[in-house]
Amino acid sequence: MGFKSDSKIIGAGVAVLIGIIAGVIITANLHLFKKSLAEPASPVIHTTTNSEMPAQNGPSNFIALIKQDKPFVVNIRTTQKVKGGPFQMYQNPFGNEQNPFGNFFNNFFHNVPQSTYTEESLGSGVIISKSGYIITNNHVIKGATKIYVKLYNGKTFKARVIGKDPQVDLALLKINDGNNLPVATLGDSTKSQIGEWVLAIGNPFGLGWTVTNGIISAKGRAIGGPYEDFIQTNAAINPGNSGGPLINMKGQVIGINTAIIKGAQGIGFSIPVNIVKQVLPELETGKITRGWLGIEIQKITPALKKAFNLETSQGALVSSVLPNGPAARAGLKSGDVIIKFNGEKVKEMSQLPWLVGNTKPGKAVPMEIIRHGKKETIMITVGNWKSPKNTFNEKTQKVSAKKLGIVVVPLTSSNMQGYGIQNVHHGVIVSKVIPGGIGQRIGIMPGDVIQEINHQPVNNIKQYVNLINQAEKSKQFLFFVRRGNMKLYLAYSE
Repeated sequence: MGFKSDSKIIGAGVAVLIGIIAGVIITANLHLFKKSLAEPASPVIHTTTNSEMPAQNGPSNFIALIKQDKPFVVNIRTTQKVKGGPFQMYQNPFGNEQNPFGNFFNNFFHNVPQSTYTEESLGSGVIISKSGYIITNNHVIKGATKIYVKLYNGKTFKARVIGKDPQVDLALLKINDGNNLPVATLGDSTKSQIGEWVLAIGNPFGLGWTVTNGIISAKGRAIGGPYEDFIQTNAAINPGNSGGPLINMKGQVIGINTAIIKGAQGIGFSIPVNIVKQVLPELETGKITRGWLGIEIQKITPALKKAFNLETSQGALVSSVLPNGPAARAGLKSGDVIIKFNGEKVKEMSQLPWLVGNTKPGKAVPMEIIRHGKKETIMITVGNWKSPKNTFNEKTQKVSAKKLGIVVVPLTSSNMQGYGIQNVHHGVIVSKVIPGGIGQRIGIMPGDVIQEINHQPVNNIKQYVNLINQAEKSKQFLFFVRRGNMKLYLAYSE
């Protein structure tokens, strides 16, 4: 009995000691997170106020940040005129699932006359000046006949569009509510780091001023488009968040939430705020100009680096040059690697469109390239993005199937070498698959060789274009694809 009693006493003492140690550790850790927040100054348009306060270390400060930043976030509601049947939403109550009633709903509504009806959409925005300028995504207000902005205090105003840039997916709105609105502090997105805590505030699914948290997952992401340098985050971003801010632990806006990958979780994308600053002056005037070279470029993969005998993967590989464009007139060729533009190094492919886009059309600049393993410098006069010849057509041996969201190139020896393709004698090579497009959904991948469409052979670009046009009429697409040593069918129908 004495031994048991002593054991109980010793055990209790050990438990108390462990509790004291744990309490000290927990208290010390909690103390590390207790930091104050400085109130940010209010910027005007084109002005950034960078707080000198260091970034906070963890989520214990979210409450203060949310109270500070929520007021400059707005909810945006738009209305559009859409053509369709009056019972559009009821045509298939089972969505994409198998319909147990066969074609009943389709047949029932098939002959209902089309009409125009009003459709609403939701988004978010950020107040960037006391006088009522608001930044949001262009796709939030695209096609809108009316735009309404709801402030955090509950007031709702009709907004007008000052300027929009579809290429960058930004738009500038204006509301009239005096001259004392709460405004965002625009940070410096170049200083943002992977792993840094961030908040997203927006209007997902109409649930206004919803806050989610996460970290910066990656930077410099490209997801399909001419100008890309997205911040990737795992802070939850949903439909309706578009146009809302991505906020760092200083309370500064470092990005405008823009895109999600359908079906993915924890993957969202934001336009870096430094890009927003670059575009703002033109948005304010309503006149957007972009420099343009008339080329298509691609990232240098390890396989391409080896195939082109390059020392590094830095730079932008020219995959196609538009005839009679600025690049063609300067002597640029497919296979050239652009490593410097107007004195700026091109470390990542995504940098080049921004360097070119921010160059005044008509300006002659030096461009350093690698051609056949040797460095050369050529002078190029930058063109205007709005040129009517700024699209690639069949003459460039490249075609973009807008319906399918894929881009193909001819089966030449150089293209086969670049994509590591061997022992294939006919078809066209898929060079790009646009995220969210039909091609991606049915499993088409870059490097695939499309050899047949609807059992008809594809020998060149011209045949490919003709067969795609025929397939679009029948709404049936059956691809026979060569992928490495594997052959497979991929299908899509409407």
